[in-house]
Parts: sequence; C-alpha cells; structure tokens
Amino acid sequence: MSGVLREVEAELFHYLLYPATVPIIAAKAGEEAGAMPAVWTTSISMSPPLLITAIAPERRTYRLVRESGYFTVNLLDFSRADALAFVGDVSGRVVRDKLERAGLTLVPAWKIPSVAVGEAVAVIECELKQVVDVGGDHDIFVGRVVAAYASEDFTEGGWRLEKYKPILYVGRSRRPGPVKRRFATVGPLVEFEYARGMTDAVEKRRHMQSAAEEAVAEFAKRLDLDVGDAAYLLLDALKNLLSKKWKG
Repeated sequence: MSGVLREVEAELFHYLLYPATVPIIAAKAGEEAGAMPAVWTTSISMSPPLLITAIAPERRTYRLVRESGYFTVNLLDFSRADALAFVGDVSGRVVRDKLERAGLTLVPAWKIPSVAVGEAVAVIECELKQVVDVGGDHDIFVGRVVAAYASEDFTEGGWRLEKYKPILYVGRSRRPGPVKRRFATVGPLVEFEYARGMTDAVEKRRHMQSAAEEAVAEFAKRLDLDVGDAAYLLLDALKNLLSKKWKG
C-alpha cells in the first residue's frame, strides 16, 4: 500500500470509485417522457453489446424505462455540467419543466421508440433486456445496445480530449452546511449549489419519501406485523400490480 490509509464510512465506498462520467438516462412511456443522471452506468459486454445502469425505484425514470422497455444513455459536454446537476437534484414529479429549466430538450430517438437529449455529444439507444433486483436501494437495468451516435470529437480510438471535455462526478459535500455537487473534467473543478437553491422542490421530494415510509409503518401496525415483513408484503403486491406494465 502507498502511505497510511484511514478508514472511511462504508456507506461512502462509492465515492472512492469517483470521479466517473455521468450520463443522462432518458425514456418515454406513452406521452410521458423524463430523464435523470445515472453515474452507476457502465458497459458489461461487447458481444452482444450490453450495458447496465442502476436506478432507484423512487425515480420517475425508473417507471418510464420499465413500462416502455427502452431507454437512451446520453453524454453531455462539461459546459453543461450545471444542467446535469440540476436535472439530477430536482424530480420531474415535482418540477414538470425541469429539463426546460435546465436548458435541455428531449428529441425522438433514431432507432427505438424513445427519446434522447438534444444537446448530447453522444447517445446510446438501448432495449431493456432484464431488470435485476439486487436487494439494495437501486435495481440494475440491463440494456442491449441497438445503436450509438457521437459528435466529431469521437474517433475509432476514443474521445479526443483536447476538444471534448467529459463531465466527471467527484461526489458532494455533506451537511451541515449547503450541499454542493462537485464536478471535474480534464481541467478545473467546479461546484454547483444543490438544486440551484430550489429548496421547496427538494423538501417536497423528501416529504414524499417520508410519507411512503409512514404508509408502510401504518400498514404494519394495522396488521400487527414487523415493519420489515410489511415492506416485503407491499413490495410483492406492488410488483404483482405493476408487472403487466413492466418490460424486461
């Protein structure tokens, strides 16, 4: 080992894997479309071409991907890091025009019935092949790559970094104090205020999560069950209820 290592909180292990590129996952189900950043996205197979992305069920994009069976992976240039941060911090359930506020647009995908980010420098179109419940707070979405597109800054040897500046997520500051998302590229490190100061939207999202937890606790109390057992019963019921809409 190099130098003396100090123990860090196990819950922060993923920060050790940063910096990492942050694509935006976009999807459309019916007339509803949405997008969110997903830093836990990577390729897993060249033949066939497969990638995975991890999405939490509370995200609106989770439902859009499951119900449509398609999604796109979109990369932005570092000049749009502020927009990417905003799209991740604010839920589309609360701020319906969050993409417009971020200065981003959704356009039809080329080869799949979905949407892509119009300002992207690269787009990967995917068909959903499988959803894996790993027993954690995110599910793994396995996508088969149908098509891929990139700007002229991409060559057969990869990105020409003298021109293309990737968005690298470093992590975020922790409370107390204002929360800052931290990004870097092949040059400077910059910080953006969490949700651009839209504390009402952030608090409303937290309230929705708390309300869901309270509903589980009330369900457990009504049936005289342990909260954990009640949560599993509800999870089973929800999966049965939604399975007809889910793809993959």
